[in-house]
Amino acid sequence: METVTRIFRKELLQVFRDRKLVFSTLVLPVLLMPVFAFGPTLFFSRILERSAKEVQEVAARGLPQEALQALEAQGLKPVPVEDPRGAVEKGAYPAGVEYGGGAYRVYGRLAGGPGEGQVAVGKVEKALALLKEEAVAEALKAKGVPLEVLTPFRVEVVDASPERERAAGLLGFLLPFFLVIFILSGGQVVAVDATAGEKEKGTLEALLSAPVPLPHLALGKALATVAMALLSGSAGLLGLALGGLLSGRLEGAMELGGRVALTGGEFLALFVTGFLLALFMGAVMVALGLYARSFKEAQSYMAPLQLLVLFPLLFLQFRGFFTLEAWHHLVPVLNVALLMDGLFRGQAEPLSLALTWGSTLVYAALAFLLAVGVFRREEVVFRN
Repeated sequence: METVTRIFRKELLQVFRDRKLVFSTLVLPVLLMPVFAFGPTLFFSRILERSAKEVQEVAARGLPQEALQALEAQGLKPVPVEDPRGAVEKGAYPAGVEYGGGAYRVYGRLAGGPGEGQVAVGKVEKALALLKEEAVAEALKAKGVPLEVLTPFRVEVVDASPERERAAGLLGFLLPFFLVIFILSGGQVVAVDATAGEKEKGTLEALLSAPVPLPHLALGKALATVAMALLSGSAGLLGLALGGLLSGRLEGAMELGGRVALTGGEFLALFVTGFLLALFMGAVMVALGLYARSFKEAQSYMAPLQLLVLFPLLFLQFRGFFTLEAWHHLVPVLNVALLMDGLFRGQAEPLSLALTWGSTLVYAALAFLLAVGVFRREEVVFRN
């Protein structure tokens, strides 16, 4: 075990001697996470809020007087235009509306997502809906029919989600996603430098000639990769927490993401889950890095690996459409994401926890055996 500890310390010392690397891996996530996670949401919420309060010009054609008044009441300024659709397509107006044949047609450029056009179209729709209700009410009143016939009953939608699930909100998806990203990016730094990097520097041959068993050598490098991956993941979560804290202090900030309330046991379970994932991915990255001829080639292997790992995380967005089965907790990476999501929402079950931990540990052991096997193959180790 002493040799494993020495290899572990050697790899970490090399990392921490590089101040730029430490800054980019451990400090930068703390600084950037608040910007990435909450900055765009805050920025666009303020833009949409300002657009909703501004008076916007809309292209109008053939509108009756009551429709023009309804638009003005919603903070719009109708401007007579011969071709409202063409004017909107050219970007001259955020929205357009024309009346003909007993129908109102509303134009807007909505394909680009939230923007001024969507806000203006929403105002037009609201104005016309109110106008329609007034017309119906007047017609019923003229015939002596009470307005209550329009609302024979009420429909109330109540969110029956458990309190922890409602509180977690978007963070239930974001936190597992970012945690996996930082585990991968932090571990990659050590894995590539400890394998392909040593190949390029010519120090790997000297290390292999030392009286150190190959399994100890692979375990020391894998543990150093795991340690850096966990530190990077912790830095990312710290940045996310700081971002949530700062955004909550901003005046008028919208309800962002949600909040996380983990018990001591759940926090420990989250740490163990992250550790097992880091162990699994650390062994995989060490094996891939050793197989590469150069530092650049190793990095080219890591990029597809990250995409492959992140793909199952997209499943979390659609988990509401599926009934989770036991075998879902045996799928690599997806099982970790599901368990983290369950922990943040307070819905993790002992069976899912046991299946995820057990299967991830098995995958990590297989990946470690793969790394040891790669170390044993001279044609791979010295292929550069």
